[in-house]
Amino acid sequence: MALISNSVTSFATKAATGGSEHQEDVSTILYNLDKADTPILTNAGKPRAAQNTLFEWIQETLSDRDDTAVLEGDETTRAASALTTRSNNVCMILSRNATTTGTQEAMTNFTKASQLGHQMSRKASELKRDVEFAITRNKAKNVGNATTARQTATLITWFNTGAKFNVDAHSGSTTATGDGSDTWTRSSSTRAVTEAQINNVMESIFDNGGDPSLMFVSPGHKVDISAFTGRSNTREMVDAGTIGSPISIFASDFGDIKVIPCRTLGKDVSGASGSAVCANKDIYILDPDHYRLAELRSYKTFPLAKIGDSDSRQILYEFGLQVDSGQAHGLITDLTT
Repeated sequence: MALISNSVTSFATKAATGGSEHQEDVSTILYNLDKADTPILTNAGKPRAAQNTLFEWIQETLSDRDDTAVLEGDETTRAASALTTRSNNVCMILSRNATTTGTQEAMTNFTKASQLGHQMSRKASELKRDVEFAITRNKAKNVGNATTARQTATLITWFNTGAKFNVDAHSGSTTATGDGSDTWTRSSSTRAVTEAQINNVMESIFDNGGDPSLMFVSPGHKVDISAFTGRSNTREMVDAGTIGSPISIFASDFGDIKVIPCRTLGKDVSGASGSAVCANKDIYILDPDHYRLAELRSYKTFPLAKIGDSDSRQILYEFGLQVDSGQAHGLITDLTT
């Protein structure tokens, strides 16, 4: 069999220059596999407004229990009153921007009406991921100066291994103070996540009055939790033709917790090392009613000064993390990634 002489073929019409004689077949759907989901942010409490780069909140805890009996007819000894405490954090700024030429905006683009509009939509999704990434690092608050950007104290810095905190950490760790003023120094050793660690932290939270409902884990730790041997004593409804072993609810002695895999906790700064990174060594057990963002400037898009035949836009978010009380939450750290 051979090609019939002088037949016009599809490849013959695709000239090396000048394009094809045929209409191009390009899907109108833009495919993007890089997810922008942010479960820690999505489940946080209602954001509060901030009026200053330094924002504060008030918290208190009840006094320790006391079973001392009182004599009949006894004269009352005036007890000292417990005052509330003030906590504070700092707002930081994160931003993204995009620039396109006038020519690019004049051209017709596949899947998008405007290249600049599409790029800014991307930047908005990226910025949202940046916010969750920022609050899950290991960084203390910093009020900043002319050469140092302001930094909000991140989630882990509100935990300590003291009696009022609910932490399971390796003995080699040097813990933070628990008020956002300093960071953790990681242990040089790590250990696997266990059921006992989760139950111990849940017991501590319960004893301190907390009622968490969500456990955020890295993808790797989600796999580890699904392999817990305690599943041999559980029952699971499985559809016909389905084989599954994942744990989506961890039932502790002190309440059920929804296990949520978080892509952000599986990511670190590329090429970085040391105590400022390694978020994928941590598991957070959180009460969504007791952590939130303080917004000084919510997501805001604005044009940058025009330079030549191009247009630039910037999207900016100025915010800080508020952890109402460390007692409401739990932390398991120094885990094998």
